[in-house]
Amino acid sequence: MKRIIKKGLVLMICLLFLSGCWDQKNIQDIHYVTTFGVDYKDGKYIVYVQLIDFAGVAKQEVKPTTPSRSYIGHNSGKTITEAINNLYKTAQQRLFLGHVHTFILTENALKQDINDIIDAAFRNNFIRYSSNFFVTKKPLDELLKITGFFNLSPMYSELHFPDEVYRNRSFIRPITIQEFIAEYREAAVTAIVPSIAWNAKDWKDNSKKKLKTFTIDGAYTLFYNKSKPWYSEEELAGVRWMTKDTTRTPVDIQTKDGFAYFSMAHPKTKIKPIIEGNQAKFIIHCSVSGRILGLTSHKSIKALEKSLKSSIAQDIRKTFEAGLRNNADPLNLGGTLYRKELRFWQAHHFNEPNDYLHRDALQAIHIDVKLANTGILKAKPFKDKEILGK
Repeated sequence: MKRIIKKGLVLMICLLFLSGCWDQKNIQDIHYVTTFGVDYKDGKYIVYVQLIDFAGVAKQEVKPTTPSRSYIGHNSGKTITEAINNLYKTAQQRLFLGHVHTFILTENALKQDINDIIDAAFRNNFIRYSSNFFVTKKPLDELLKITGFFNLSPMYSELHFPDEVYRNRSFIRPITIQEFIAEYREAAVTAIVPSIAWNAKDWKDNSKKKLKTFTIDGAYTLFYNKSKPWYSEEELAGVRWMTKDTTRTPVDIQTKDGFAYFSMAHPKTKIKPIIEGNQAKFIIHCSVSGRILGLTSHKSIKALEKSLKSSIAQDIRKTFEAGLRNNADPLNLGGTLYRKELRFWQAHHFNEPNDYLHRDALQAIHIDVKLANTGILKAKPFKDKEILGK
């Protein structure tokens, strides 16, 4: 009997060391912030947070019949931390900032010291290294009102999953906080942050009501903690040829006898710096493959490839010139110069792009194009008399 009592006491003592769930919170007891935005106005930081209804996020066999609701809160302070604490005052439940999926700065906030913003973000644990990073010219309170298609949550949109859209049309590459910090703190490297906006023209629902949808309309560049003016997508068309992550980017070419439409992918680009006296010059080699999407021109494959080479080289040249006008380096020529000609860089103490870039800096652009296939048709316009398979 004593043996049984001893065993019972030992078991009871062991139970004291078991962990419990007394402090566990249910998901409905916490407000999860999914998007965090920062604006700057009149000497104060304004923070915006977006809360979403997780009932609209969970996978369901039946689509929701009513629009998914989201809530937007904002408050201001002399610092970001003060603004967050002021926002806590009116939160109806605990705000949890550990699941922020997207971080947005306004153009005004970007002009402030980005180091202070990043420092406040990580000290308050409201962004993760994997969070998406955007800048916007639009009002944050209006931007965060946009919802997804089919009454789904804003989580199912380009704001939270920009990579999905980028795979369809690769122009300006989305960036995470981790990637931004790595590029931003790398010596001589220009960080490119996509600009997010909305489009209210392209989409309607079945009631013919126009819908706002997210779109990346351009980008900002940062070099040594200095932000540069906004660039449109057209001005940055050359960047896609310098990015190995480009998976599907369109090219349209107009010829004398028609049009040609292509989808290009996986460019392989090398930059070769050449030192001539006190100046640096660059030669760009780019190799890219693709396929024909549409054709109304009677040009041969070789002629089409030649036209593509000219178009790609023109894109790169235009982007270089756009950067030169604004003392910026969106092609990241400076990063290559720093790595391959470090002594030259250190001897001249370059502090901004126009210190090493000049009108003749881009000496040559060599493009190699390979049209891997022409689709299910031959490389000539389809005629009414032609029938597939015959």
